[in-house]
Amino acid sequence: MTRRHVAVVLGLSVALAGILTVTGTRLAASQTPSLVALRVSGPVPAREPFHPFWDRLRRIEVPLSAQQVVPPKSQGPLPFLRGQRWTVRVRAAHDGDRLYLLLEWPDSSPERSLAAVQDFTDAAAVQFPAVAGQAVPALCMGDPKGAVNIWQWKAAWQTLVERPDRGIRDRYPNAVADLYPFHGEDVFYPGRAVGNPFSQARRRSAVDNLVAAGFGSLTAAPLDSLTGWGEWRDGRWRVVFSRPLQVGSPGSVDLRVGDRTDLAVAVWDGAVRERDGMKSVGGFVTLEVSDRQLPGAGRGIWLWLLLLLVPGYGLAAWARTRGGRP
Repeated sequence: MTRRHVAVVLGLSVALAGILTVTGTRLAASQTPSLVALRVSGPVPAREPFHPFWDRLRRIEVPLSAQQVVPPKSQGPLPFLRGQRWTVRVRAAHDGDRLYLLLEWPDSSPERSLAAVQDFTDAAAVQFPAVAGQAVPALCMGDPKGAVNIWQWKAAWQTLVERPDRGIRDRYPNAVADLYPFHGEDVFYPGRAVGNPFSQARRRSAVDNLVAAGFGSLTAAPLDSLTGWGEWRDGRWRVVFSRPLQVGSPGSVDLRVGDRTDLAVAVWDGAVRERDGMKSVGGFVTLEVSDRQLPGAGRGIWLWLLLLLVPGYGLAAWARTRGGRP
């Protein structure tokens, strides 16, 4: 191979690396990560994402790639990749009744508002096959032969749960609301009448339960037992999803202890105006709902004590055999 050929190969390699870096494209992993949800006993801090309990759980790293979108959302004449080059840390546990999932990812500027048309919220979602253990469906909204169940948390929804009357007032403190003569009549509130989540005046949960079986089929399937709570701290979001293993709702995945199924994650960054299909996505990983018990918090302490006591006892015994002289 001549020097010219070597220079061409190196140039193409550098160009390819640059394209992958700019577009946020991840190379395929050689092995599918496996997330194990161990059984826990006692209360789970589902509304305290930074509680030390979560650090006891084994985590896996899920790399995210940019989502391909088409004009006009690609902001160009050709399809383009939109998303962040993030890695999401995922942890899982269950208590025999409920499944708990923790997602953690970096974000330098939290976005929690939808009070203006120029506001976009941070969000995260997990996606399952609608039937646990079934063949892996298409990653993007499933397909007619493989429906999916999606749990989506939004920081803006959580703000409305915490402060239901302050969103618009905080954004426009000097606005005046006149009397509206048709208050409560469904014909003037069609979104609320058909159950559109975006039209809800009072939100009870920061998480939406969604079902889909292909492009254009995403549908809200409200589920009161599905909950989620997020907290931003020191440049990182942590979000906890919680739902009973069994719900018996059409399109929503049912799980049992011992099941193995697939799980995918996605993240939206409101600071760069991501929404809808503009997001960062990760491929499917394996989720196992294990019957193994999470080791107690004190196990590590006792192990260290044992490691200290055994050598100490041996040293004392050796000293006695030497007549007390070390």
